[in-house]
Amino acid sequence: MKLPFLKFIHSGLLTGMPSLVYNPYTKLSLNVPLTIQPNSLYINFKLSEKESSYINEYIKRQSSLELVPISLFPNEAPANYLSINIYNCTSPVFLNDNVKTTRCEINTYVKDCEGNHGTVILDYLSNGLSMDPVNIFKQKDKTNYVEFFKKNFFINCQSSSENIFLNLHFSTINATEFELNQQLTKFSDYIYYKNGIYDKLYYDNTLVDATTLTPFYYDKFKFEFFDLSFERFDSMFYFNESIMFVGSMWNNLYKL
Repeated sequence: MKLPFLKFIHSGLLTGMPSLVYNPYTKLSLNVPLTIQPNSLYINFKLSEKESSYINEYIKRQSSLELVPISLFPNEAPANYLSINIYNCTSPVFLNDNVKTTRCEINTYVKDCEGNHGTVILDYLSNGLSMDPVNIFKQKDKTNYVEFFKKNFFINCQSSSENIFLNLHFSTINATEFELNQQLTKFSDYIYYKNGIYDKLYYDNTLVDATTLTPFYYDKFKFEFFDLSFERFDSMFYFNESIMFVGSMWNNLYKL
């Protein structure tokens, strides 16, 4: 997507916003509140050298972002990771009538040409109409993660599209605490899209001091992303409570 067109779309969408929220003359970004509901889930895969090269080439097709190693838990040697992040969320700016929107994001960890570190969304699925600077408007996909916490703590995650397939069943019964490296929090400062545009993310102690747990039981796992296929994962954890964010939408659009 060419930058002039993106800037035109961005300005057109936000011109009607109150000047305290968005200023079309100074090009101040729109700050959007977002609430991640309890039990947002991360499934993590350590990438082999071949898998790392595949992901790095995928990233570099549209941007100058570069894959970087990360330590997900204390005293772990840094490694290249691919993560699935599945969550239910609410925001006053969502483009659908659902009380909750479900997203299944395929993420990895990168740095840009200025040395900033962050998370890049390689692709995603959502059960509602979405907006991003790669697709502009993305139609809803088949993704399922809403009602799973209502039946004896057993959770079923199912998502599928042309490029993504995920099937996972697990239980939060007797879940144990997962000690998370704060490095992952720092990689949340910048949420990149494949074309290098990012949302600047602001957060509070709901993320910094969050309790993370790892499930006691899981089975029937399969994940496919383009030519990559996984039947095992390296780690899985979830956030026990809600997390509050404010995102500065397409923060660097007018710097490019």
